[in-house]
Amino acid sequence: MLKRNLAVLVLVGALLGGGAYAWAQTSDTSPAAPTTAPSGQQAPANGRAHRANGVLRRVVHGDLIVRGKNGFQNVTYDRGKEDGVSDNTLTITRPDGKKVSVKLTPDTKYRGVKDASQLQAGKPTLVLSKDGNALMVGQRSGDKNGSAPAGH
Repeated sequence: MLKRNLAVLVLVGALLGGGAYAWAQTSDTSPAAPTTAPSGQQAPANGRAHRANGVLRRVVHGDLIVRGKNGFQNVTYDRGKEDGVSDNTLTITRPDGKKVSVKLTPDTKYRGVKDASQLQAGKPTLVLSKDGNALMVGQRSGDKNGSAPAGH
């Protein structure tokens, strides 16, 4: 039982980074959306990847240890609806009601939008941060079908 739980925890941690990127790039939110493994890797048998994806959709906050260019680092994951950007500070409200504010820096990467000017209040947003600075911000562009809003 402990080994199974540990394996699920490791799988969730490994998929979280990829899941954050995929979340910002995909437009299909149905639970039956197909998943694909990165090239060179085989998808886990018996739908384990699909089950892990279902767990990741419910994650609203997490403290993670991820491998970076210079070794391992601690980062924080938060998901919620954007409240707005003011003075290069992005604020989101998580589903559990907690407000999270992070500083947008020149090093912040964006997924789903080109830059901070395209972030829209009220839209689902995810943030990976370290020490209060946003490392990555993901927000879907366009409507729920993935097309750009009129006039864009």
